[in-house]
Amino acid sequence: MNLSLRVKNKIIRYRSWLLLIIFLAVALVFFSHNGHEHLNYENVLFKYDELKILTQQNIYQARLIFFSIYLFVVTFSLPFASLLTVLGSALFGWIALLIILFAASFGASLLFIAARTILSDWFYEKTSSQNSIIPPDFKGNTFILLLGLRLFPLAPFWIVNILPAFTKISLRNYFVATFFGIMPGTILYVWLGQTMDILLSRGEWPNMMSLMDSRIWLPLAGLSLLIFITAIYRWLKT
Repeated sequence: MNLSLRVKNKIIRYRSWLLLIIFLAVALVFFSHNGHEHLNYENVLFKYDELKILTQQNIYQARLIFFSIYLFVVTFSLPFASLLTVLGSALFGWIALLIILFAASFGASLLFIAARTILSDWFYEKTSSQNSIIPPDFKGNTFILLLGLRLFPLAPFWIVNILPAFTKISLRNYFVATFFGIMPGTILYVWLGQTMDILLSRGEWPNMMSLMDSRIWLPLAGLSLLIFITAIYRWLKT
């Protein structure tokens, strides 16, 4: 191995460790201050008016904080992404679509880098039972396969974040496939969040009667259709 290649490998390894340390520190601060309690569904609804006012008063800072939280949630595969998507869409409007797409794509890319470098053995062991989704020796177009898995989530999001790391796909193609692959589903969630903002701003709690409003049932129908198509595809593959 020549000198330049050894130096490059060291830079990649140390950079990966630095990213891991930073996110572990953020995670420690987040949970030590009971940050997860604020992501509770009922807490968010009760504090919505307060969140809305704070957001409007500090719009750019609020967007940056939302981006950082979303990035953190995706990187550590925490089960809050759907709630954050709807909440962010209600608070920020359609600009949330871009924030979420970039935050989710960057977060997934960080997990991809970790799976390809410092945590490769651990992640490979954890996802070995799912290797049939994207085998490491897959000879086809990994970009198209990943794009399809993003459009129709046949496996949990965090697993699809990791498995491509064991193929030859480049980080750039991984990012692009993730960004455009999650776009249709994200648009539906953002659309739903916009309707939730209308209801909550009127002091109305989402309930079964809300489903009569086309602004609610249309995005829900879109999400249901996406889930239905995915289920049918899974059934055909078995």
